[in-house]
Amino acid sequence: MASPIYTETQQFRQIWIWLILLGVTALVVGAMVNKLLNDPLASPVELLFPVVLLLFINGLFFSMQLTTRIDSIALSFRYFPFLINRKYKWEEIESLTVITYNGLTEYGGWGIKWNGECWSYTMGGKWGILVQTSSKKFLLGTQNPEKVREVISYFLETKTSLHGN
Repeated sequence: MASPIYTETQQFRQIWIWLILLGVTALVVGAMVNKLLNDPLASPVELLFPVVLLLFINGLFFSMQLTTRIDSIALSFRYFPFLINRKYKWEEIESLTVITYNGLTEYGGWGIKWNGECWSYTMGGKWGILVQTSSKKFLLGTQNPEKVREVISYFLETKTSLHGN
């Protein structure tokens, strides 16, 4: 197995996301408890569904991870729990570029998005690794643009020496 050159794991840990999620959850739970206590006809089962749904959504946001790995063989990433593993060998990759982007205006937000031109897999921030293959173009979010630039330089030197491209 190739030794990793670069590995990064990101999660949704922005405080504003959690304030919104937990605030909405608290409001719904409070409303459901209030209804259950004050409405003798309220069924606990029908009131439980919205609470369970919101707890599921909170758990989903808490578990989401973007893991990016660049090693001597390939660039791979996973966006758990939606994408388990995507791997692109160096000979498949035409270009890797670190870019600055605006998640809201260019992709409509963060997460897994399609902007009509390419997919983006991001957790937040403003830096990304733009990857181009012969058939695909996609953006992977990063919080370490300088380290990624170093790895890309290494990638380009190695690809040129191995394949003469």
